[in-house]
Amino acid sequence: MNNSPYPADFIDRMQTKLLEKKTKVEEQLQSFAKTDPKQIDNYNSEFPEYGDKEDENAAEVPVFEGNLHLEETLEQTLEMVNRALKKIENGTYGICEKTGQYISQERLEIMPTATKCAPKELKRDV
Repeated sequence: MNNSPYPADFIDRMQTKLLEKKTKVEEQLQSFAKTDPKQIDNYNSEFPEYGDKEDENAAEVPVFEGNLHLEETLEQTLEMVNRALKKIENGTYGICEKTGQYISQERLEIMPTATKCAPKELKRDV
């Protein structure tokens, strides 16, 4: 980033944070889902098998439904992390997709996957 306001150590720190987050999300996904061999970073939740008894079968459905929701959330997080890592790679990390301005370092520290600037002031109806 030629005109980047961010120091190199900041970018390195954000990259490290993002890589750690990616590892953590992938581990979470792999704890209840299998990777889809046809699509990178796509997972398929496995249907739990608790047994053949009626109460065991009844418990499987809500667990599976919960895993599907969690899978979707984690896949979205993984997509955001990969997108941020790609932006670091191509030198566009931290550029607001709405305004084209640089996102504040403080915002990126809190949310390394941020793609937009935070509103300067929150307007409240009183």
